[in-house]
Amino acid sequence: MGFKSKYRGGSNIESPEALFYDLRNRSVEGLLSHQADVLREYKKDLVDYPEVAMELPTGSGKTLIGLLVGEWRRRQLKERVVYLCPTKQLVHQVVDEARTKFGINTLAFTGSQRDYHPKAKAEYNQGEAIAVTTYSSLFNTNPFFYNPNFIVLDDAHASENYIVKHWSLNISRYDFPVIYAQLLEILKDGLPPEQYQRMLSDNASPNDKAWVEKIPTPKFVSQLRQVIPYLDEAVQGQETLKYNWSVLREHLRACHVYVNYGSILIRPIIPPTLTHPPFSHANQRLYMSATLGLGGELERITGRDKIKRIKAPEGWEKHGVGRRLFFFPGVALNDVESNKLVHSLIKESSRSLILVPDQQSADDLIAEISQIGSKDIYQASDIEHSKHEFTKNTNAVAVLANRYDGINLIGDECRLEIMQGLPSAANLHERFLETRMAASLLLRDRVRTRIVQAVGRCTRSATDYSAVCIVGDELQDRLLQRENIQLYHPEMQAELLFGYDESKAATGIDDFLDMYRIFLAQNEDWKDADAQILMRRQDYERKPDPLMDKLQKAVSYELYYQRDMWAGDYQGALKHANSVASLLDGDELKGYRGFWYYLAGSTAWLAAQNDESFAATARNKFNQAAHCTNSVSWLRNLVPAPSKNNDKTEDDKHLAFLIERLEGQLSKLGISSDRKFNCLVQEILSGLASNTDGNAFEQAHVKLGTLLGYDAGNTEDTGGPDPWWICGNDFCLVSEDYTETDGSKPIPLYKVRQLTTHPTYIQNHVTGLAANTEYVRVFISPSQTIEDSAVTYAQELTFWHQPAFLDWANQAVQVVRSLRLDFTETGNELWRSKAMEAYRDARLDPKGIKSLLSRLSDLTSTIGKTESCDDKEGK
Repeated sequence: MGFKSKYRGGSNIESPEALFYDLRNRSVEGLLSHQADVLREYKKDLVDYPEVAMELPTGSGKTLIGLLVGEWRRRQLKERVVYLCPTKQLVHQVVDEARTKFGINTLAFTGSQRDYHPKAKAEYNQGEAIAVTTYSSLFNTNPFFYNPNFIVLDDAHASENYIVKHWSLNISRYDFPVIYAQLLEILKDGLPPEQYQRMLSDNASPNDKAWVEKIPTPKFVSQLRQVIPYLDEAVQGQETLKYNWSVLREHLRACHVYVNYGSILIRPIIPPTLTHPPFSHANQRLYMSATLGLGGELERITGRDKIKRIKAPEGWEKHGVGRRLFFFPGVALNDVESNKLVHSLIKESSRSLILVPDQQSADDLIAEISQIGSKDIYQASDIEHSKHEFTKNTNAVAVLANRYDGINLIGDECRLEIMQGLPSAANLHERFLETRMAASLLLRDRVRTRIVQAVGRCTRSATDYSAVCIVGDELQDRLLQRENIQLYHPEMQAELLFGYDESKAATGIDDFLDMYRIFLAQNEDWKDADAQILMRRQDYERKPDPLMDKLQKAVSYELYYQRDMWAGDYQGALKHANSVASLLDGDELKGYRGFWYYLAGSTAWLAAQNDESFAATARNKFNQAAHCTNSVSWLRNLVPAPSKNNDKTEDDKHLAFLIERLEGQLSKLGISSDRKFNCLVQEILSGLASNTDGNAFEQAHVKLGTLLGYDAGNTEDTGGPDPWWICGNDFCLVSEDYTETDGSKPIPLYKVRQLTTHPTYIQNHVTGLAANTEYVRVFISPSQTIEDSAVTYAQELTFWHQPAFLDWANQAVQVVRSLRLDFTETGNELWRSKAMEAYRDARLDPKGIKSLLSRLSDLTSTIGKTESCDDKEGK
């Protein structure tokens, strides 16, 4: 066969820029000026620096930059180069571009190691080609790429879940029901009783499914003697769990446990990447992204400190990539009309991309789309290897769950993107910080980054264009609120506000469809609109949140804390946790500061197991954490409260429950538009004013309780209670609504008897309530007299005169309306404190409501004809 090898000898290539012009097989004519500028800055100062980040906007050629630097180091420095992508589809896309556009030898490594081609493995190991693979191929217990010299992390902003997954044990209720149930039993002593009960339910409400709780570290550590042997046995044969468990098993004291209805997550706060040699031993890591984030987010995501950044090139501060036409149907249409608009847009488009935050939303949407036409539906797994099947289909819809990156649709491949739901907490750790610790500021920039990436999936070059339809009030609010919109690039601000103004002016579905058709035509009408966006762009500036500087200063100590915790050095970790907390001063960072006080307390508690002198420090830190948030009741339980404050502690617990749920209601109703809120208020107040329609009154009664944050319900069962309002797991206000009367009739005996039995009904039909639940039974009626025969049964019952209840409801709605003006997002501790005080003043909490009630037996009794059994009404 003859000899095949060819020795070409060494070569000296001055720089990555010079290398580009030696790539004779490329189809790209030359480097753009900003590409050359970035490469020169890298070559001048950062070739030998271990952590380098480049911020290059979408469409600015960052793939070429990353490949050029990698190829130059491979040739000049004789390094093994690995290029990481979030998905398999992007792996193949990068390899295809490298070969066909740039003439760079790259090899795709996807799937199982045993399927890697021997020749490809040899070429990578000998430094003859760049390996392109997924994050999970590097971050696992036995990676083929065990000793790369240079690593490119593409879409670094999106790498957090891919990286930390290596140090996470996620036990899904649906994938591993037996393991989930058994581990929940082991951990239940660390959960509030009501949450444990709700997690056992077969019919959990959306609120119950969204709730997330953290097992306090002292509680978790005390259960390790049961947790370790159980999981040692349970993960056997479960490949997706076994390897992750092996990574965490010896470091559980450095991990944190989060529990919700769907899963149990065990993971450290920050991925300890220093302990993963394939990543940490490389000579250099190059992080590439269109949006690197602020406040130390890149460091938290990657577990690496002191990352040197090459900022976006000059000129990009005003100019974006491509053109988006944003639709906000929620500001002009009701929910039914908004859905019809989405369906109409999908029907008009040959291909549509729909992004949703979770698989349940995706499943619901797929079922809905299946009913409206004959569209071919694709999910993430269908385009994992290649998007070709989707992009060649002229009757297709792609519905992707929690995938705000990893697919690039260029030009005519897709002109319509629909984004439904806010891409907020991507895992239970984030959700706990956002909803329970009120540390939303920490995650705000991460969410902003996801949104920016999401809305750019279909605009991948300077001349590209797509319509982006925003569905859902929470996402709409996050994009349009003044304090949020100024965080975005000026061009995106202009696009958002142009889209908002045009959407607000629309009078129906046809107006949106007309705008869409004009946009796709790119005719003179659209050119006039585009000129408006360009003029708007000049008037806007991006204004980063100044608090990000504090978070940036704290991040190094956060990484040091994680390093020492993983090594079991609790005294060192305590010192760094204290440093973090001291840097997070100010009311705006109160929630995240409280979280670090808690971490300091937990670390001191661990140290106290060997040195009792740390016990006082632990108590002090837990106490400081408790004073930073009202939402996490168990923080107070970690420090015994003085008996004189017990009542206030209970009041605060109920208020925290209500305010958290109020946040959910305000987010659901939306705050960028008043339409939904005003409509709900009208339904509540008109229903409560009715003395002729008992059903309308009861429905309004339930809606009022829900709006205020109570877990409100009702039943049509004969003899069952009228609306009940539950707060926490130990308070239930259950009512008998006797309102279809002008008040002239006395309250009858049979109604009073029914009210006495309502707690029994609640106990038998509503889950999650504690055995010591306080049941307040209240009669609501315009009547102010009671039958003599009913007085005996009314001794422990309460009364709320309907006119007084209506007055209170009007005040309650006004309190919510006022709080809504200042509400911006879930997890703002300042707003929560203000809301709790407003609830106290207006007596909207359980303690306040009880103070408004009188004794039913104190009503004036009348001597009247008592109904016979045959005449008694049903419920």
